[in-house]
This record gives sequence, C-alpha cells and structure tokens, in this order.
Amino acid sequence: MRSALTTRLLPWAAPLLLLAVWEYAGRHTTSIYLPPASEVARALRDDWMWDHTTQDLLPSLKRFALGYVAGSALGIAVGLAIGSSRRVAQYTGPTLEFLRALPAVAVMPVAILLFGLGDGMRISIIAFGVLFPVLVNTAAGARSCRQERIDVAEMFGLNRIQVVRRVILPSAVPMISAGLRVGLPIALIMMVVSELVGGKNGIGFYLTQAQSLFDIAGMFSALVILGVLGNLINWLYVRVETKQLHWGAHL
Repeated sequence: MRSALTTRLLPWAAPLLLLAVWEYAGRHTTSIYLPPASEVARALRDDWMWDHTTQDLLPSLKRFALGYVAGSALGIAVGLAIGSSRRVAQYTGPTLEFLRALPAVAVMPVAILLFGLGDGMRISIIAFGVLFPVLVNTAAGARSCRQERIDVAEMFGLNRIQVVRRVILPSAVPMISAGLRVGLPIALIMMVVSELVGGKNGIGFYLTQAQSLFDIAGMFSALVILGVLGNLINWLYVRVETKQLHWGAHL
C-alpha cells in the first residue's frame, strides 16, 4: 500500500520542488525578469479565468486542430502512395526531399503572400510542419508490409486500392501512429510561431502583447499554459493510441 502510494506521489516531487525553488528565487533575486511563482499563478487566475481562454486559447486550439488534421491526412495519403509504389516514390522523391529540408518557419513569408495574415496562413504553416513527420513514417510503414501478404491479396482478386486499404494500411498503422505523435509538438510550436506575426488573437499573440507591455508574469503564464497544453495533448493521444491502435502492433 505504502509502496503504491509512493509510486503515485513520486512523479510530483520534481514539479513541486521546481515550484518551491522558483518561488524562493523570484522573491530573493533583484532581477525583474524572474517573478515569483505565486505572481505567475495570479496572472494565470486573472488572465486565463476566463477572458483570455475564450479570446486566445480556444482560437489557438481551433487552428491547431485544423492544421494538425490537414497535415496528417495529407501526410498519410502521400506516404501510402510513396510507400506502396516504387514508381511514385521515384517520381516524387527529389521534390519531397527538397520540401522536407525547408524549415516550416522559413515558409511563413510565402504563406503570408499566399493566404495573407488570417487563419489560412496559420493553419497552412501548422499543416506544413506536421506533414513530413507523418509522411516519412507512413511511407516507412507501408514499405514494411510483407510482400507475401500483398501477393496473397492480389491472388484473391483485390485491386491496387483495395490492397492498400486492406493490407498495406493496417500494416503501416504503428509507424503512422509514431508519426502522428511526433507531429503533435511540432503543430503546437508552429501554432505559436504563426501567431507571433500579425495576429489578432491566440497564445502567440498574447505573448507578444505581454512582451510589449512588459508584463513578465503574463509571459510566464502563457508559457505555463503551453507546457500544460502540450502535456495534456500528449496524454490524450497516448490514451487513444493505447486503446484504439494497439492491435496494429500485432499485424
């Protein structure tokens, strides 16, 4: 009983110790750039309960979800095409490698020219950041499908699309899942970065506003929100992966 309780409480030791050190350092330093943890907690209460939650957090989450879904869907579709066809891989390889080498942040000026400073630009930047981790993992998963399974499926009269959907795709699920998980923090990063430029709302916009007003506690509160949000999103994905996708490992 005591051992189980210790196991549950132990992961909280480091965060609590960090908060204590943060509070002590903030109260005993002469630097104005390190507010105490209690002051950041007040900023969280005053700013994010609930005005900035509706004004900034929810719009950010909407853009995050749309960009992540768009980039993931395109990555899975293109990755399956490349992984299941040598000809497609040969034709598209150089172009995709060129695009893959481009940092998503560097594409932002082009996205601004194409979509302006609205949500379209921000969603496209998030999607571009997510696209290649999902694509590469999906292609690798598709290539890992045993040729014997494909041959048997073709012997039973399945056409190419049916083979991809019923044989190759299930075999690629574990790798696709890995790519989707890698894409989550990238989507979160690109969400914030895209909101730093010409934004009207969002967590990134809140950060720039807090910086311009020299609201140090507000800046730290946004960082805390982002850390909690990243952990929550990853926890939810792991839960879904464990319950819904575990069967892919046995294919």
